Amino acid sequence: SLVVDSSPHGTHVAGIAAAAEGPDRNGVAPGAELVSLKIGEARMAGMETGGALTRALIEAIRLKCDVINMSYGEADTTPNAGRFVKLAEELVWKHNIEFVSSAGNNGPCLTSTGAPGSTSTACFGIAAYVSPEMMQVLYSMPLDKAEDGKVVFQEKEEYPGSTFTWSSVGPVADGSNGVNAMAPGGAIAPISNWCLAKTRLMNGTSMSSPHACGLIALLISACKAAGIAVSPARLRRAIENTAKPMPGMISVQQGAGMIQVDKAWEYLKRHEDVPHEDIYYDVKVGNSLRGIYLRQAHETGVENSFVVTVDPQWQREAEVSQAQQESRLSFETQFTLETTAPDWVTCPSRFVVLAGGRSFKIVVDPTGLQAGLHTAKIIGRDASNPDRTLFNVPIVVAKPLEEKTIVDLQDLWFLPSEAKRFFLTPPLGSTWMDIVVKDTREVDDASSSAKLLALHTVQLLPHAAFRDFEKKQYIQLRPAQTTVVSVPVEAGITAEVCLARAWNTLGEKSISVNIKFRGARPVPDNVVLTNGLGAMVRATSDLADETILPKASLTSWRTPIRPKAGATPKPLGERDIFPSPDRMIHELVLQYEFTQDDKGSITPRVPALQDVLYESGFEGQLILVFDGDKKLLGTCDAWPSAVNVPKGKVVIRLQIRHDSPKKLEKLKDLTMWIERSLENSINLSAYGSKEALVTGGSTLKKQLLRKGKSTAIFFEAPSVSKLPSSSKPGDILKGSFTLGAGNDSFPGSGKRPGGFPLTYVVGPKPEKAPSDPDPPEPEDKRTVDEKIEEAIRDLKVAQLGKLTKKEKEGGKFEELYESLAQQYPGHLPLLMAKLKYLDAHEKRSEKIDEIVETAEALISSIPQDALAMHFGKKSDNDDPVAVKERKEMKEKKSMLTEALARLALAYSAAPDEETKFAEALKRLKEWTDIDSNDKGSDKFAQLVMAREEKAGRLGAVMKVINKILAKDIKEKDYLLPISKSALYEKRVEILTKLGYISLADHDKCTRVISCPPTYS
Repeated sequence: SLVVDSSPHGTHVAGIAAAAEGPDRNGVAPGAELVSLKIGEARMAGMETGGALTRALIEAIRLKCDVINMSYGEADTTPNAGRFVKLAEELVWKHNIEFVSSAGNNGPCLTSTGAPGSTSTACFGIAAYVSPEMMQVLYSMPLDKAEDGKVVFQEKEEYPGSTFTWSSVGPVADGSNGVNAMAPGGAIAPISNWCLAKTRLMNGTSMSSPHACGLIALLISACKAAGIAVSPARLRRAIENTAKPMPGMISVQQGAGMIQVDKAWEYLKRHEDVPHEDIYYDVKVGNSLRGIYLRQAHETGVENSFVVTVDPQWQREAEVSQAQQESRLSFETQFTLETTAPDWVTCPSRFVVLAGGRSFKIVVDPTGLQAGLHTAKIIGRDASNPDRTLFNVPIVVAKPLEEKTIVDLQDLWFLPSEAKRFFLTPPLGSTWMDIVVKDTREVDDASSSAKLLALHTVQLLPHAAFRDFEKKQYIQLRPAQTTVVSVPVEAGITAEVCLARAWNTLGEKSISVNIKFRGARPVPDNVVLTNGLGAMVRATSDLADETILPKASLTSWRTPIRPKAGATPKPLGERDIFPSPDRMIHELVLQYEFTQDDKGSITPRVPALQDVLYESGFEGQLILVFDGDKKLLGTCDAWPSAVNVPKGKVVIRLQIRHDSPKKLEKLKDLTMWIERSLENSINLSAYGSKEALVTGGSTLKKQLLRKGKSTAIFFEAPSVSKLPSSSKPGDILKGSFTLGAGNDSFPGSGKRPGGFPLTYVVGPKPEKAPSDPDPPEPEDKRTVDEKIEEAIRDLKVAQLGKLTKKEKEGGKFEELYESLAQQYPGHLPLLMAKLKYLDAHEKRSEKIDEIVETAEALISSIPQDALAMHFGKKSDNDDPVAVKERKEMKEKKSMLTEALARLALAYSAAPDEETKFAEALKRLKEWTDIDSNDKGSDKFAQLVMAREEKAGRLGAVMKVINKILAKDIKEKDYLLPISKSALYEKRVEILTKLGYISLADHDKCTRVISCPPTYS
């Protein structure tokens, strides 16, 4: 494949893992062979796509890679699920390839880990550690050594090292620990040459992951050299059994701890011949959970019992010998079970696992625990070899504080990098919380510099990524400074409020924190307006008196479109075959077309597929947006962004991939929504009664809603005049509404940030009364036979223009024309049909004489003197006869000017006919101005270009070409066949004649992008 770099990120990551540039600049495993598999789409700023991820897995298997590093990831809605996760599990457990990935940079709140690194069993997720030495050398922070040898700040504040503040923290929503281990999360490493620098300092779990990957590469290399079997299960067990837990950090923050490659190697050698060392033990709590995670008040206030199932998993081999099968059937391992928190977790002391897996019961009793975070685990050790921990059951209890409207966390003092976590239950009726943070240092404090504090809040809701219900803000606080952060909340769902001293903040940090839950509760909280007058919302203040001033606005417009019929799943190529057993991946390409009224931006939305990536049931949903000339305008995928499009035809192609054509077949009629931002938001009035809404009475004013009281609010539907002119029934307008009044004199937003969702469904538009009555029709004095005859004639002439290209090339046009010309000699539309046919002929240059002859015949058939006299006098619009005559004369004038223009174009292409060309232009000028900017003047653009080029005014030719290219080109608007490709060729020709060779070369290169022959 030919790929282009979209960032130095990948080079930096590869350098950390395996750069080989000498002892002082080597990566962790300089002897490893690097394989680069690009998953970042350069057209989407390096965003990964489902198709690229699958192809990378296929290539890794084909190339027999030993270990993969993936420094990518996204928040997911469903952990350990989806098409990619299933394929990654095959890669690891079937093809014996270790998969290391970044944990994510979304901390410090719990459950902020990213997919797939820390949310799927297939991957080994790595958190980012920063040591005192890294802070001193890489980040130039003023550290020193105290007399006792401890690392301290210059202010003599002890610093032991920690994860970076932003390093993601577990557990995963399904209870899995999330983070497996920890490695240094920053490095000065190589970057791409196009950056005009050799190295750069970067940090992130993107850097800790390749560090761990390099360490695993060292272990694999050593095992191969020593003849020790290698498997992901064996490697992970060695690392997790020997990692060093770092002080001051919780298990969901660091996993097993800092990787110690020397001790891991010793472990591998020590357990080289242990039976079943390559078995992976799959742990399930209940039916599908991978751990125990309690954070709702009703969960943490009672004793809970759980069933834990431990199921041994062998390598998923394509063929299993009889001896292997017999060995598996007779499998039996004795375990000792131990809980790290015996005061609130109870488990059996012994456990036997057989080939089909077995279960045991545990009890978790958090009733005696204080509010806050509590972690524990049940450790399953080999009873015959106690230093072999074979599985863990992670347990996390996030116990909320007592439910209150106002929560005073009082004064908080922070150690270096410390994160303090508080779990709160938003009371019924709360829709947002105001978090008031004050720096408690005195103004004259000797340390008056600003201190950086991370404020992070997260609520976990079913089938929602943590990012959808989080608020993260870094706050710079000076002594005595107060800041208020307003955060939307969902009532009844535990909210974590995490305050963390930034990892690079020096000096003591102390603050006071007060949290107040607020809100007027709307019912419903998701309002849908239809084409009627409006909708009612009941607002209730459950917590305290609230000042309300309802406001609503619509900010975007969505139009549904269906794909063109005929799409069917098709197999892809050789690089899209997933191995053992070979499964051909298919694609379904759906094509959507619509007309954009004005240039602007659109966002293609496919709700059924988007907002998920790694957990998606398909391999992705790549969207390519084109103009009518097949020029690529933009690309988007799981999280679409706006694409700028011109006026005119827009084509969108959606590719969906899967190895099951049957599953793809179900999507062939998938609806896409085209979203546009409204140039001006549509503000909706709010009324206090239905009567006021209907009669247009007074709108609601600011009012005090007493605690426990409710009030009705009626939001009006937008008037038709405010809707987008191109909107049609079935379209929707999206926006939001708020209830709180807000007050600049009080801290906080005074209303729910982001408001509540509001949707308006466009209905039928009222019929418009005609502004001007149609002119009266004169009496038709034709006989019935004459009417029928003329209707048949007009139909035959119209059909001439509808002949297919194949029919025209087969001589059908000439045959029919001759027949019609004999029946209707001198009929103007028939002559015009022939003139258009000749001008569009692929051998037009050979038919110039015939074009001239036809044009002259048409011109001579029009009584020009009578035409001139008619337009020289004013027509009576009230006289039916005069109105009909004016209409007929306009049609004749239009055909006359078009025939004269085509005559002039024919002479422009004929050699040595400059005089006749000038004469034709003169005749045309008597009837129209071909240089005007009036509507319809584009028809003469090709004639203007011919005139200016003959006169040597090449700059004027360029001006006309650029004017046409800036528009949506429709062939019917021009005299001769026209295309962007031909115009670009003409522009290259003109630029070359002008001597602008560089510009001409540039046009040649970009032509394939601006008007490619196919969609690509």
